[in-house]
Amino acid sequence: MAVAAEPDPPDYRQDLVAHPESLAIMRRIVSAHVDLWGFRELADSVTLCAHELLANVDRHTGSPHCTITLRRRPNGVRVTVTDTNTDPLEPSDPDWDAESGRGLDLINGVAEHFGTVIRRDSKDVWAEILTSRPAALA
Repeated sequence: MAVAAEPDPPDYRQDLVAHPESLAIMRRIVSAHVDLWGFRELADSVTLCAHELLANVDRHTGSPHCTITLRRRPNGVRVTVTDTNTDPLEPSDPDWDAESGRGLDLINGVAEHFGTVIRRDSKDVWAEILTSRPAALA
């Protein structure tokens, strides 16, 4: 009797209201998916990117309503946060003692690639966090 292989877990997608109170649970959800997909060594970086992208929605878009999507790649994870604001990202240059304004720099430091896609009525901000090995070799 042949045993069918389990399919890879699907992408994770969640509509949410990105308030500070929801970020802790989203960090746990993101970390669990990254772990499930065999990229445990990327969990901290993916979780950091997801947290920063979600925090930016609450702080900078005018509406906390958004969608987070985690997509498994052969060699990593892509995190996308979609919001209803069509303004491009504006990196800041905070004073050394500022308590915020470094989120995009943090993402740039841990993600292999990141960017923005602006649509007529929404914006995707995404980051890809990669490893040097395919998950199949884990």
